[in-house]
Amino acid sequence: MIELAEALALVEATAAALPPRRQRLLDVCGRPLAAGVIADCDSPPWDRAMMDGFAVRNADLADESGASRTAVELDVMVDLAAGDVTQLVIRDGTCARIMTGAPIPAGAEAVVPIECAVDGTAAAHAGARVRLADPRFRAGQHVARQGAAFRRGQEVLTAGTVLRAAEIGLAAEAGATHVVATPRVRVALLSTGSELVECDREPAFGQTRNSNGPMLAAAVSLLGGEPIPLGLAADKPEAIRAAVAQGLAADMLLLSGGVSAGDLDLVPEIFRQCGVEKVFHKVRLKPGKPVWFGRLGRGGGEPDTLVFGLPGNPASSLVCFELFVRPAFQILAGRARDQWHLPQGRARLLAPCNAAPDRPVYLPGRLRAAAGAPVTSRSLAGRLEIEPLPWTGSSDLRGMAGASGLIALSAGAGLVAAGAEVSVLVRDGIISPETDGWPRSRG
Repeated sequence: MIELAEALALVEATAAALPPRRQRLLDVCGRPLAAGVIADCDSPPWDRAMMDGFAVRNADLADESGASRTAVELDVMVDLAAGDVTQLVIRDGTCARIMTGAPIPAGAEAVVPIECAVDGTAAAHAGARVRLADPRFRAGQHVARQGAAFRRGQEVLTAGTVLRAAEIGLAAEAGATHVVATPRVRVALLSTGSELVECDREPAFGQTRNSNGPMLAAAVSLLGGEPIPLGLAADKPEAIRAAVAQGLAADMLLLSGGVSAGDLDLVPEIFRQCGVEKVFHKVRLKPGKPVWFGRLGRGGGEPDTLVFGLPGNPASSLVCFELFVRPAFQILAGRARDQWHLPQGRARLLAPCNAAPDRPVYLPGRLRAAAGAPVTSRSLAGRLEIEPLPWTGSSDLRGMAGASGLIALSAGAGLVAAGAEVSVLVRDGIISPETDGWPRSRG
């Protein structure tokens, strides 16, 4: 058994960022580029109309000094909607009826909005005449010039840019159907135990619904990963071994159950048989003592698969996810060090709670900001209060479900009185007295 700090250091030292790879554009939403995006065309690709109206020559609407003419009558030569093209050339005394987005025809230099058509000529189409009066006419108005946004060969998104909606749209406009980015972390999930049934089944006497699978899949999804459910494996070596072999193809394998010291805790030996190297097994921690961590070297320049054997009890499994799996995942995802772990702080205890005599203990609690105290992720100390939640132990998810924080108590601290300041891990939004109990983000 090792100490918690040593276990965390081993996780950090073992995990490494996944190498960037070329991926479909929509598969990298929310992740940073590893290489810039170079445009394969101009944008706009040609001069185009920015308003519905009439494409005209500058000289027809303004005199030599640039002043607007009072009213001009022009022959409409062609109608152009978006996507239409023409070989006609707009000459003096003529124009084209044009819609927003359509290419500006040769000879035309500006667009006069349709609202500037006078004397009932706004409906004029090809073959008719239109009278235009635009008192604020400017040469070249309402035309988006070719390459005004970017030019072919220009870098439109730089390495490190996070691909949000606008960035995805810009990359698509520049012709990038694929980009180079850190891949989404793929996490295989396996629950072991002959007593388990899927959550859509009514458990018989002696059976238990599989809560770990959906819980861990949700935890992975919330971090932006891709959960790969492998279902259930009974407590039989061949069943577990087959599922583990499948899961080792992922970036990370999370297996719950079978890692303690009972007759049917078969997982550590199966990991060994599958070539997984143990990094540690058992941590001085409550809940979560049996946790197992290792790696499988895949060779050929491929990154290792990180493997966690989590306790079968769901609260233990969740605590181990937050303490160990979260930083490993964040490192694989290439995220900054300040995002690896849950935010830590100090909070005033609102009710007494008991520490464990031999291990650090993490208890569920409901965090809130002290009245009038703004709270951000950078300023937690001395500004929080935490209410311990009812919790019956490592199999109880009810308390954990309401917990926005975890109370961290040192081994042997005994009964910690209300009013004492304790260490906390912030899991979720913080309750603010000024917001009627609704959680708010940590800023």
